[in-house]
Amino acid sequence: MVKIAKLHIDGMHCSACSASIQSNLEKNSSILNTKINAISGKAKISYEESQISEQKIIELITSYGFPASKDNSKEREMAYIQGLKTRLLVAIPCFLVIFVLHMGGFHSFWSSAVELLLASVAQIYCAMPFYKGSMSFFKTKVADMNVLIALGTSAAYLYSVYLFFSGAKGYYFEGSASVICFVLLGEYLKSKAKKSASEELEVLAKILPPKARLLKEDKKEWVAINTIKKGDKCLVVSGEKIPLDGKIIQGEAEVSSAHINGEELPSVLREGSEVIGGSVVINGEIIVESSKDSSDFFVYEMLDLLELSQTQKPPIGILADKIASVFVPCIVLLALVAFLFWLQEGFAFALSIAASILVVSCPCALGLAVPLAIVCASMRAKRNEILIKSPDVYEKAKQIKFMVFDKTGTLTKGEIIVQKADIFGDKKEILSLSKAMQEDNPHPIGKAILEYTKEFTTHVVLQKKEYLITKGVKAVFNQEEYYLGSLAWIQEILGKEDIVKQEEGVVALCNKKELLAVFYLKDSLRKNAKEVIDCIKNLGIVPVILSGDNLASVEKIAQELGIKEYFAQTTPLQKSQKIGELKKLGGVCFVGDGINDALALEESSFGISFASATELAKEIGDVLLLKDDLKGIVEVFKISFATLKNIKENLFFAYVYNVVLIPIAAGVLYPFVGIVLQPSLAGAAMAFSSVSVVLNALRISRLKL
Repeated sequence: MVKIAKLHIDGMHCSACSASIQSNLEKNSSILNTKINAISGKAKISYEESQISEQKIIELITSYGFPASKDNSKEREMAYIQGLKTRLLVAIPCFLVIFVLHMGGFHSFWSSAVELLLASVAQIYCAMPFYKGSMSFFKTKVADMNVLIALGTSAAYLYSVYLFFSGAKGYYFEGSASVICFVLLGEYLKSKAKKSASEELEVLAKILPPKARLLKEDKKEWVAINTIKKGDKCLVVSGEKIPLDGKIIQGEAEVSSAHINGEELPSVLREGSEVIGGSVVINGEIIVESSKDSSDFFVYEMLDLLELSQTQKPPIGILADKIASVFVPCIVLLALVAFLFWLQEGFAFALSIAASILVVSCPCALGLAVPLAIVCASMRAKRNEILIKSPDVYEKAKQIKFMVFDKTGTLTKGEIIVQKADIFGDKKEILSLSKAMQEDNPHPIGKAILEYTKEFTTHVVLQKKEYLITKGVKAVFNQEEYYLGSLAWIQEILGKEDIVKQEEGVVALCNKKELLAVFYLKDSLRKNAKEVIDCIKNLGIVPVILSGDNLASVEKIAQELGIKEYFAQTTPLQKSQKIGELKKLGGVCFVGDGINDALALEESSFGISFASATELAKEIGDVLLLKDDLKGIVEVFKISFATLKNIKENLFFAYVYNVVLIPIAAGVLYPFVGIVLQPSLAGAAMAFSSVSVVLNALRISRLKL
């Protein structure tokens, strides 16, 4: 029997780590398929249960040097992060003291002894995670950055120890300590981000209520959602969420499925209608028969799709695999060859050359080139109330050809408002009556009318009030019946047609004799929506609307904003498929705010959401706008363009540094001009390279938008 193990893997520093684990696991014929995400730390592994157990897979991965555990175990992950934090807090003061002693000209025996002591603490205790990670090489035969960090810092440290006990000078304790400090900081920040990423999809499971009211032999029984089987019957009443996917077999209700289709108005569903778990019954009472087992509900299918999409590697991850698999072994091999070649000049000289190569090639400047630019860009974005969660955004922004918007809650506020009202009679009396009839009504239209009439004190006392599904509200006031609801219903009561010209988005109030009021409804546009669409067009990006709302509503908004391409009444899966079609023509940025937008946000090149969005959309989106202003979208692109340029400049500095200094460290100039790069000079050169990258990256912080 084929089973799936969902695991969490610690200690992966780059995509080369996940690649090595994956390639080694797939050598085992019992393991059928492996998907590992180095960023989130998640692994989804299909295996043949009769041949291998989940525990054995965990032991295999752990034996490679990457501690693995079941995905629902948070303790190990928290312990790993806390361990990194503790080591970092020890490494920082050790490095600072060593640096001050070394650069301050303190070269006495005692100052050197203090450097040795603190460097030993950093090397033995603080660098332990990298030593453990490098041990995976002996099982996987794949070298990653752990190997280079461990070898480089060890060479610098051991060479300095050798010099200390031989009475010589030129220690490089500050070099090994600085590399450990910088790499620990990066690993800690990345692990914190991993933890956040691993929790983001848990929001989706909360859409469904924890229990369902099942009908069993005319008895009502509350049961846990995960026990529901195909064919079970469930009773759902007004104000409750539908807990399962199925078909209505009895009753009638107004049902809101905003988490599926994004439409702000509920639909009237009757016997035979299909319903999706998580939908809300606004008015009415229905009995629903489950069409599938709980594990196959739409919400959980969406969860699986999102998890699958997160395991796909971006192009930058594939590139990282190639660079790491070539760069690290080449540097180690070069250091070894250089050591053997220069042994003719003496052991100390050969060790100095090897240490210089490993130290000068330590990925400090290369490691800082991208993350430091991203940190500065993130800080600049934060000042404009923009949270850029994924570094891929900076690279992908330049590739975007289509900007796809959800309508409700994105281009519009997702709130129905009364645009205007025609009153035929005493305004105060009629609006007070309207307010009284809509009090305690959860319907979006009812809320809109309440907002419009909020300035009027309700002095109206109704003798009777009744909600009629698909129609509106019927009430009795002063022994007279009043009706507030859909235009079709009001026209039926009055026996008249075409009582107003506009039928789209209209509700009315009447008694049995005459029309009293007409309320014109609309969904309000977000601030600066038209200006932002124009800016996007100026960037050469095509705006598109992709909405679950009805065609008339979508078409109206598209015309107001000057958007030529739009699609209406799309399901979450159709949205995702449409994004996939557009991606064949170029990069796609999706802007959305609802649970129904989650798949589209994941399928797009990158997604943008809002602080006011649903929890899932906020978590899935790569960019979160903390302000209620669409101008943040344009600012994201300006920051991204500047950041990508800065990253390329940083990488140029870092690569030039490696290309020029690694051959010098290997001693190519020594036979001709007698120049050799000592480890201390290698450290200074590495520091200079890092400083140049830091200073360049800091320019982003002063970027004018």
